[in-house]
Amino acid sequence: MLVAIDLQNDTFDASGSSYGEWTEKIKNDITARIQKAIDDNESIIYTKNLYPEFEHDRRSTESIRFDETIYPEFFALLENYGDEYVKTFYGIPPEEAKKIQEEYQEEVETNQTIEFIGVETNICILANLMVIQNIFPQADITVNKDLVGSSNEDLHDKTLEVLKNMNVIIK
Repeated sequence: MLVAIDLQNDTFDASGSSYGEWTEKIKNDITARIQKAIDDNESIIYTKNLYPEFEHDRRSTESIRFDETIYPEFFALLENYGDEYVKTFYGIPPEEAKKIQEEYQEEVETNQTIEFIGVETNICILANLMVIQNIFPQADITVNKDLVGSSNEDLHDKTLEVLKNMNVIIK
């Protein structure tokens, strides 16, 4: 199973509010990994982060809606092959986690590998990995270090170290 976290315009589009050139290093490889999952008929879960209401006090609704949109290159693949789970703030909320557990329990029991890709390693990857790890404690959780990234390289590296200590396989 592939879990793609926050592949949205805010980080991957040059006009996004959190865009960084570091995303250019992982963008093509993320696309290739999603395509491989599709070709292999692997289940794909992806998150869409919605900005909280107080964000509207800081900037326009139009800007927020743009940032929340899945980056077109990824959406072209995900819309027909992935299951979207919406979250606000960092992690998948309990009601969405329950849906994931119910939908994928049998699959995880027979194929126990769950791979994470996306952004930001030290925030949303970490938070959502903990949610998935808690609903599927028997699964082998992996993070491909070349398919995750963060605007803070030091925190990215430290988070990968923390994840190793949480029995996550770093590839």
